[in-house]
Amino acid sequence: MRIISKLQERDPVRAIEEPASSKTVSSLPYGEQLTEREHEILTLVAQGASNREIGERLFITEGTVKNHLSNILSKMGVRDRTQAALKARELGLA
Repeated sequence: MRIISKLQERDPVRAIEEPASSKTVSSLPYGEQLTEREHEILTLVAQGASNREIGERLFITEGTVKNHLSNILSKMGVRDRTQAALKARELGLA
């Protein structure tokens, strides 16, 4: 726990106590929910980060970012990352 608190002080986005897939944090219309990790990725997408930059920031592979992004697009009912970023801002998620 002590290491996690130190990480949270430096960068709360990187410090996660539980596996991200076990938490849901963002409710979308129609009852869909984003996991904590999906919300982190959506926030970074809305800030203009590329898949590579997101992967480096969150210590995951670019392929994993793409998988999460695919889930996000599906849950949000949008076709691309630009629409996802716009909708996230509209819904107050990013």
